[in-house]
Amino acid sequence: MAYQDLRAAVAALRADGRLTEVTAPVALRHEVAAVIAAASRKGGHALLFSNLIGHSVPIVANMVHSRQVLADAMGVPFDELIERFTERVMAPIDAVAATEAPVLDVVHDDVDLAALMPILTHYEGDAGPYLSTGMANVRNPATGVVERTICRMQLRGRDRLGVALVNPPLGDTYRKYGRDTEMELAVVVGLEPATFMAAALPAPPGADKMGYAGGLRGEPVELTDGGLLALPVPARAEFLLEGVLVPGEEQDDGPFGEISGYSMAFPSTPTLHVRRVSHRRDPLYHALLPTGPEGDLITGLTVEAAIAPQLRRVYSFARGITFVPGTFGMSLVVQVAQADKGRVRGLLYHLLSLERIKKVVLVAEDVDPTDPLEVEWAVVTRVQPDEDVVTIDGVYAHPIDPSYHPGQRTSRIGIDATGFERIGGRERVRVPDAAAVRAAEILEGAC
Repeated sequence: MAYQDLRAAVAALRADGRLTEVTAPVALRHEVAAVIAAASRKGGHALLFSNLIGHSVPIVANMVHSRQVLADAMGVPFDELIERFTERVMAPIDAVAATEAPVLDVVHDDVDLAALMPILTHYEGDAGPYLSTGMANVRNPATGVVERTICRMQLRGRDRLGVALVNPPLGDTYRKYGRDTEMELAVVVGLEPATFMAAALPAPPGADKMGYAGGLRGEPVELTDGGLLALPVPARAEFLLEGVLVPGEEQDDGPFGEISGYSMAFPSTPTLHVRRVSHRRDPLYHALLPTGPEGDLITGLTVEAAIAPQLRRVYSFARGITFVPGTFGMSLVVQVAQADKGRVRGLLYHLLSLERIKKVVLVAEDVDPTDPLEVEWAVVTRVQPDEDVVTIDGVYAHPIDPSYHPGQRTSRIGIDATGFERIGGRERVRVPDAAAVRAAEILEGAC
């Protein structure tokens, strides 16, 4: 069964020993982010900060620290995650009206965002505190559909947030409202992992992402109208912020530490006037470190799920896809079975044609695609750059890539490191299986 809400996910991680509780006093400015970063580098678990300096609301972070968390959020076996994810995204379950709405339990009309929420300053160069887990909800004036996406938001004042409408479709919808019309916007913070992941998915026009969330969960999301705006939002979120984007109040935004690992700034992002904040009793605040594992894992999974079905249909010799950690879905290694060199080259060009991908390495079945040392060994010993490396240029660049050319154009690189028709009859050295088993027994006894 899917997690009912964020606190149910936290309770499950605690019960499984996958939650580290940080009880030492920690500052919201830089220190919480530093702890998240250090824990992530060590492959750490989810984190619960209960002793924040100057704030009483606990922070949960590093929630999606592994794909196992996403499998648990969907209630599926780990080895079926990609297959089930793809199936469920294609079979959305419509949201239902909630019979109760815990997110409306406590209401504040006198809004002081910093006092109500422990909004973090992540990096040394950040322009100020940023909310990085808010799902913005807007009604499209043409279709009536509520459009939703995760936006980063800069604290601009007691009741003001700068909203970076970078992810579609909210930027286009904002422009549809024009320069003379206020746009109502609701923001929820504190979603369970499957719903949060659904909010990050691309969606065709007219689709409500809460249907995707229901599909991933295997049961519908419960929605409630906010107390101030008639915008349906998840009833079991931790926080709800309701307000309007006021025309003409755009400001420069940033710098802000992005998922790419660089500080970036955006001109003229709109300002949200927050008129009411509601929250659950004893709320939890979900924080996400932009360069931490959560965004990277979620992005990699969504891109993999989008391309895996077609690869299975068209390129049956493709055995598996591995996204390189820390590259936010832009670099991947694909393990392939023995195949004609021309078909392998066709696969390489196909992968490089996909919008987000910037680098692809193909390896043979005897290479572990998750081991960077194995992949590098294959590149060095099985590649002749004049024949096995391809590039394409002048294609669309993802906006989070800070290296793109003017006009948001980039080039992409593909490396055929399979060695097919390259290394001839040379066999890779290996230790016999029986000897490897014996070695493991010896070492286990020595320890």
